[in-house]
Amino acid sequence: MEGKTDYEKEYGDTPIGRLVRQIVGVDRQVVNEAFSAFLSEEKLNVNQIRFVNLIIDYIVANGNIEDNSVLMNEPFRSVGSITTLFKNDMLTAKEIMNVVEEIKRNSEEIA
Repeated sequence: MEGKTDYEKEYGDTPIGRLVRQIVGVDRQVVNEAFSAFLSEEKLNVNQIRFVNLIIDYIVANGNIEDNSVLMNEPFRSVGSITTLFKNDMLTAKEIMNVVEEIKRNSEEIA
């Protein structure tokens, strides 16, 4: 099966769903819906909302957050770290990261 060999040579064990997302991104409406509970509850402050919107923008453009360390770089760093922004509500921070992880898992299951 030459096609599979060529794919593995080029992309390793990257799931095809994840590869497609890396190339074309993700529909903004789908990502907005995934995070809608956080944005519609009105319990987040302005900087927390901005942080969530940056996550949405990043996922739309890149398909996933492959490595959470990206959240320590710009543009996220200018808003603040997730632990600083949510220091009084780490449960919400954990829930946000669970959504990020779920989006990533979904890209692996599509294939």
